[in-house]
Amino acid sequence: MQAMTKPIRILLFTTLLTSACGGGSSPPDVVWPAAAPALPETEVNNAVQATPMTDAQAHQLLTQSTFGATRGDIQLLKGMTAEDWIDSQMQLPATYLSQSLQQGDTDRWREYVNAWWRQTLHADDQLRQRVAFALSQIFVISGESGFSQEDAGIAGYYDILLRNAFGNYRSLLEEVTLSPIMGEYLSMRGNQKPDPEKNVQADENFARELLQLFSIGLEELNIDGTPKLDESGNTIPTYDQELIENYARVFTGWQFANAGDFRWPWQKDYLSPMESYDEYHDKDAKQLLNGVTLPAGQSGQDDLTMALDSVFNHANVGPFISRLLIQHLVTSNPSPEYVRDVATVFNKNVSGERGSLGSTIKAILLHEEARMGATLYPTTFGKVKEPLLRVTSLWRAFDPGFVHEDFNYAWADNELRQLPLNSPTVFNFFRPDYRQPGELNLLDLKSPEFQIIDESAIVVITNRLLANALWLNNYNADPSTSHMTINIDYEVGLVENPEALVDHLNLLLLGGTMSDGLRDILLQLIDETSSDSRKVADAIFITASSPEAAVQR
Repeated sequence: MQAMTKPIRILLFTTLLTSACGGGSSPPDVVWPAAAPALPETEVNNAVQATPMTDAQAHQLLTQSTFGATRGDIQLLKGMTAEDWIDSQMQLPATYLSQSLQQGDTDRWREYVNAWWRQTLHADDQLRQRVAFALSQIFVISGESGFSQEDAGIAGYYDILLRNAFGNYRSLLEEVTLSPIMGEYLSMRGNQKPDPEKNVQADENFARELLQLFSIGLEELNIDGTPKLDESGNTIPTYDQELIENYARVFTGWQFANAGDFRWPWQKDYLSPMESYDEYHDKDAKQLLNGVTLPAGQSGQDDLTMALDSVFNHANVGPFISRLLIQHLVTSNPSPEYVRDVATVFNKNVSGERGSLGSTIKAILLHEEARMGATLYPTTFGKVKEPLLRVTSLWRAFDPGFVHEDFNYAWADNELRQLPLNSPTVFNFFRPDYRQPGELNLLDLKSPEFQIIDESAIVVITNRLLANALWLNNYNADPSTSHMTINIDYEVGLVENPEALVDHLNLLLLGGTMSDGLRDILLQLIDETSSDSRKVADAIFITASSPEAAVQR
């Protein structure tokens, strides 16, 4: 076993560099199809035909829309249409993170992380959970900013994302804006109106990130996500410094609910929406996006409502948010047609609603590029799996029945470089436009997850998968003292039929895409290992740590 580990690590790294978004050899120059004329507003443009899913199709959908496929879920989805499953998931009640917190833990940040792991692994509303995780990487807050002991507040912020995952983007935008956790993170809480005599300026932090990261981006976009160009062929900025200053003045006068004193709040309520203190709000007129003018004398709430409306109605929001969600769920390099079709639904669904995230998610997952992208775009479709998702998919595949309450979260931050709501900057763990230096960059292909995956990270992630498949899988362990134990009873029952065991792992971990080379390695390993449980554990590790398992197709 140990003799195989080093070459596997090297193969994983070198193969990922060339196959993160396609095949192993140098792909040809990418030529996207010309964007077709806008289609009529339907629930899902260019959707695949509604036919019952195969096992492999079910696994692919689960990989894109949950924290990992389980044997039971694959069996459940087989024979259903993708739309039927999505509809059933969207009808499930939300499993809120705040309800999962356990009292009495002296390390409150650790309990927040433990609750997140428990919910990620066991919640029934997996689609909502996965979308909320994607939203948490767009509307970023981070415990690294000093409020990590406010586990209830951080869980409450995550609940905003869960509650609005299938709701309306405009509602999400306002809840995020008024969250005291966001107010603390981007210094909107306590932001005061300008006072030149006291050298006080409105804080621009939230205003800048609202526009750049949460809504419209830096450049004017076409409906298909491509940049608009001026007569000289240059991109067109969406805003300038003056506009940022005007939005900054909008977001003045907000403080904790029932704070008592604006400048020195007596109460620090991290759960309730912030409240407006008009005496600290800038009531001068303000010029905003889309030619919107806020008249002088308005309240802080009226200014905020009109300002968020001006952002929400900007033409960039549809393609900007649609592309980000596609990247997190399906593929790093969606075609312009894919972005256009999803943005069209965002702009107006069949009910005439703008900003429906439920319709947008449905459009993303039912689009022909999501369901058949490997065939349509074999050299560009797919994405490198986020390190955290590689671990959750391993755990969910083998149904860990017990997650220890003192689960050590540090390795998720140090080894995976991903701890939920704990990214190093407001730009997330990785940038959506990041390009891995080398061949991918030369082909102008984005590879966001590679920003936190390098040679050392590959080794560490491989060791983490090894630990979860073997080291922590002590079959005689007392569950009350074990951090994580995957359940391999079903797989041990297949050991007498190695072909059946490999077929099972092929479907459960790779969606039926296992190469002949990996299959031969597994069959040889099973034949040469004496212990049944070790046969299974080793086979799981080799499969889960393979290059084939590191790429989502």
